[in-house]
Amino acid sequence: MEPPIPDSDPNEWTFPAWLDQRLVSDFRFARAYSALGDERRALIKGLVARHYSLQHCGPHKMGLSEAHGIFDRRLVRQPLPFVLLLVDALYDAPALMLAALLPALCARVPQVLVARLGKGAPDALLVACELSGQERLATLGPVQLQRLLLELAAGGAPGAVIHPDTEDFRRVLAKPALRQAMHASPLRLLPLRAPRLPGLWRDAATDFPPADVALLYGALAFDEQGAAPNQAGQTQPDDAAWQQFSAVPRDLLLAPAARAGQSRAVVTSSGECLGMWRWPQLQHTAFAQERQTFLPT
Repeated sequence: MEPPIPDSDPNEWTFPAWLDQRLVSDFRFARAYSALGDERRALIKGLVARHYSLQHCGPHKMGLSEAHGIFDRRLVRQPLPFVLLLVDALYDAPALMLAALLPALCARVPQVLVARLGKGAPDALLVACELSGQERLATLGPVQLQRLLLELAAGGAPGAVIHPDTEDFRRVLAKPALRQAMHASPLRLLPLRAPRLPGLWRDAATDFPPADVALLYGALAFDEQGAAPNQAGQTQPDDAAWQQFSAVPRDLLLAPAARAGQSRAVVTSSGECLGMWRWPQLQHTAFAQERQTFLPT
């Protein structure tokens, strides 16, 4: 029988020490928390709570034995030793970032680092991290990011690197030395593409306040139709316009609860669940390492 996967002790693997100088300070976290205000913090807090409710926070380690008639299967599964979640000016929006961060935290990955490509970090990103229990966030330039990835690849640990599938990140990953090192390493690269053709429909001017949408979804460009926001006295849009709008294939649609059930989008969120999004490739197995043994019955 193959030996079991070694226990993942958070003290046995850590990110490189030089990253400590790139971590956002506690003072900056506190300033962001204060600056955001009670109402906007409540929006992010509610989003975090919905994600935690949705996730299955499984055991740290599990073993399974199955009989399949003519053979037995034995499975050992435990979290990866680390996850590096990379974000930028689009993917640092709470809706997109939390949909990647919370599955990793609920998978009980012992070392999780959020790293933003670029200078500084916006308040909404910092508050979303803090409210979810993730207070290790670094800011990196392209050269520092390349150094980090090279060191992770050389370390030999089977971690996961989640990154936006954008030109800036593709440029870093295309460096010949880095590409070769990543290919030879056990690292999992998990690219994320922003929701395709995101749409937003309002039946009334008060649906989906623009400030709330901007806070949670950041720079994501929505196709907005239906009632115009913040303009009183409008007649409700007719059903024919909605049917035409909702027939467009979309990854994400924001719609009032009364219409959400008619949506054909991959993910539809009503105003009461504003901020929800799911990355289909980030299931719990994305953050686990497994060893399987097949034996005769």
